[in-house]
Amino acid sequence: MPAPSLNISPAVKRELRTLGARIKRARLLRRLPMELVAERAGTSRATLYRIERGDPNVRIGAYMLVLQALGLLKGFGDVEDALGDLLSIEQLPKRARSRGHSARAMT
Repeated sequence: MPAPSLNISPAVKRELRTLGARIKRARLLRRLPMELVAERAGTSRATLYRIERGDPNVRIGAYMLVLQALGLLKGFGDVEDALGDLLSIEQLPKRARSRGHSARAMT
């Protein structure tokens, strides 16, 4: 049974192509043949080829294993969310009250 078709946005396609190109460049700069990187990542040469082209149908685990084989995995999951951090600060209550204590009980 084939996997369901993904509705991939142009922005996601662009980012995957960029990631794939950077993976390929890293492999070439290290002078590592596709066969060796694929073997170290536990995948096939065909899958590595698809990763280097930014194929969105390749599972993310395969991308991660290739990054690990190239020594590039560390820090990949570090996602900074400056907007989320700002929004969480803005939505904090100005004053916190203890549960079970009303203003009358304190007087």
